[in-house]
Amino acid sequence: MPQNRRQPRRTPNRRPAAPGQGSRAPRPGGSRRPGPPVPPARSSARVRLEGFSYPILVRLSSAPKWLIGIGTGAVLLGGLLAPPPWGPALLGLVVLFLAWLLTLAWPRLDSTARFVRFLVVVALAAVVVARASGWIA
Repeated sequence: MPQNRRQPRRTPNRRPAAPGQGSRAPRPGGSRRPGPPVPPARSSARVRLEGFSYPILVRLSSAPKWLIGIGTGAVLLGGLLAPPPWGPALLGLVVLFLAWLLTLAWPRLDSTARFVRFLVVVALAAVVVARASGWIA
């Protein structure tokens, strides 16, 4: 019967560092990872917007997630299908809602997310203008 013997630990073959390259070990004084981002200073308008938005966001976050998506999608679809006096108004509500959420989330987003979300709001605003002016039936 084989006995369970502890095998000697193998050390990996390491080549010495090239001259002048230094050690690959982390420095004792710090980390290679960047620190947490410093939040930018908030303007008084931003503070007022966040104070106004807080109760609304609390109610929205307590609602089921699917309800917010279905509601926004229904207003968007209604805006695309409704005749010109009502269609652009409904689409404008969706643009305002998305622009409000983008404004609140702006400091926490990276540049790619900012660009994509801003592009969506601008594209939808262009659809509103096109519907209101009669370019899109």
